[in-house]
Amino acid sequence: MKKYVKMGISTVFVIVLIVGCYYYMTHRETKTADDDVEVTQLHQVLDKQLDNSYPPTPREVIKFYNRIIECAYGDEYNDEQFQRLASQARKLMDEELLANNPEEAYKTKLQTEVQSYQEESRKILKTRVCNTDEVVYREIEGKKCAYVQATYFMKQGKKDFFKTYQSYLLRQDQDKNWKILAFHLTDAVDEDE
Repeated sequence: MKKYVKMGISTVFVIVLIVGCYYYMTHRETKTADDDVEVTQLHQVLDKQLDNSYPPTPREVIKFYNRIIECAYGDEYNDEQFQRLASQARKLMDEELLANNPEEAYKTKLQTEVQSYQEESRKILKTRVCNTDEVVYREIEGKKCAYVQATYFMKQGKKDFFKTYQSYLLRQDQDKNWKILAFHLTDAVDEDE
């Protein structure tokens, strides 16, 4: 009889052990390699497929352009990532602007500006694009155009904070995509172009 009791207790113990292992294996949180990867703004910008999901409005084009600028001027990246950032920015530009800024000249100028920002300890803290109702639409030489204002909140050194303002002119291309045709710094937000 003692033998049967010991065998019964052993059997119950083994069954509890098996059920416990099964429960642990099926209900535990599995951690994958993707769980440890933080998707940064740099990766989001570089991974954006502009050929498939181009920003639909002039304002959205400038918002994405600003994300590129924030990455270029503020993030750490390697040479290949810099090349891709510059390529992403050029995809947002009108053919006329591209013709006036050959690819290598554009990349060299951008790299020089980024180095200058770093040497002057400048940093873009935040960007703002005007509201949708503040976008000014015009027809210029038979083409649809839009004026978009952007504000850049900057820091230089440890204590100096300031704003810069940029006015963008975008033109709709044959595929109805809004492309940056021109831009310039302004003293303040222009109310009317």
